[in-house]
Amino acid sequence: MKSSLINNVLDADLPSIDRAEGVWLYDTAGRKYIDGCSGAVVATIGHAHPHVLEAMGRQAAKVTFTHRGAFTSADADDLANRLCAFTGYQGAWFVNSGSEAVEAAMQFALQFFRETGQPDRDWFLSMTRSYHGNTLGGLSLSGHARRVVAGALAHQFPALPTAYSYREKGDRSESDYAADLLRGAREQFEEHGSRLAGIVVEPVGGATLGATVPPAGYLEGLRALCDEFGVLMIADEVMTGLGRTGKPLALQHWGVKADLVAIGKGLGAGYTPIAATLVDGGIIAAIESGSGRVLGGHTYAGNPLSIATASAVFDVLTADDFIMKGDEKATYLRSKLVSLQDEHELIGDVRGVGMQIALEFVQDREAKSTNLETGALARSIARAAMDHGAVIYVCTGGFNDAVQISPPLNITREELDILVDCIDRALADVAADLAMVGVPA
Repeated sequence: MKSSLINNVLDADLPSIDRAEGVWLYDTAGRKYIDGCSGAVVATIGHAHPHVLEAMGRQAAKVTFTHRGAFTSADADDLANRLCAFTGYQGAWFVNSGSEAVEAAMQFALQFFRETGQPDRDWFLSMTRSYHGNTLGGLSLSGHARRVVAGALAHQFPALPTAYSYREKGDRSESDYAADLLRGAREQFEEHGSRLAGIVVEPVGGATLGATVPPAGYLEGLRALCDEFGVLMIADEVMTGLGRTGKPLALQHWGVKADLVAIGKGLGAGYTPIAATLVDGGIIAAIESGSGRVLGGHTYAGNPLSIATASAVFDVLTADDFIMKGDEKATYLRSKLVSLQDEHELIGDVRGVGMQIALEFVQDREAKSTNLETGALARSIARAAMDHGAVIYVCTGGFNDAVQISPPLNITREELDILVDCIDRALADVAADLAMVGVPA
């Protein structure tokens, strides 16, 4: 009997998950897979962590849901306080997903300018090749294949080129590349500055291009432009936040602080749907001295079960140098992947920050090109990796052939060796197929 379940690919024949533990996933057919991408760069602390499971059970026996308009809780206050102390912000607004966190950041920005007598500031600037979520607001900011589903409902905001050193820096120095990007950004600020409420940036690229790293000076320059033109800086750290890149927030690698930050995946770490928008004190003060109300909210946001679960996840993240140890293992993983690049011509680039690493695949290294449909090579390598027992994350923007290698931070070196070996075998399989018939099996 055909299932009534709708998958992204309607005729997809996917294995059925049975259980998971640590960095390992087990299907109902008895096969096991190493989680080389934390699902969708979500499971930061791995699967079935006993501290989190115990907290979930304890909270479920007490109360699982109350609406934020009727009750708060000591746990919610405590989690917000700890998150803000950890990241350097004054307020945390809980929602259910990263898409909602980005949408909430946009709404906070719009409300800030209404509260301060600047209602005409209702546009946002983003990057041409980015992904900020599956809501209409998020898709309006995104240059991503998924945007097409929104059609004319997605707002046509102005956009900047995405910093993409591998393909677009060319012979320029990093500082010259950053300066050229910032010249273009200044033109957009000068043209649209009176309408701009915010600029939305991914400090390190995510689902669209795969762990792209901006040139030194670029994010600092965008922050300076925001200050000059009175525009709010909004960081989409749904994928990068809470230790994934080796710091509480990825922007901290460049000494930059945004006015609003969307965090998500690492907050619930796959144990519960929860995300948050981190809010700077100036925005909170403007609302306090104005209407005194935040005009938004979601039914399940901040529910007691998700709060307790995220609190337990946060315990693990902040204990025993967990993030620092994960960053050390990320350095080891990257060195192994660079060595793999020496062995496989299909790897054109290895890039990333911390445990957010990407491989971009090509058939011709010099031309940085493939003669297949965009994305086909990456999908083939990911399928081959799964055949060898490793799950990796295919970038879905429609612009390149890249995958993210972003396992849980608690992966061991021995498990990293297994992961790299699976990728090695997958690359050899696909290369053999290409050599024989010109297309992957």
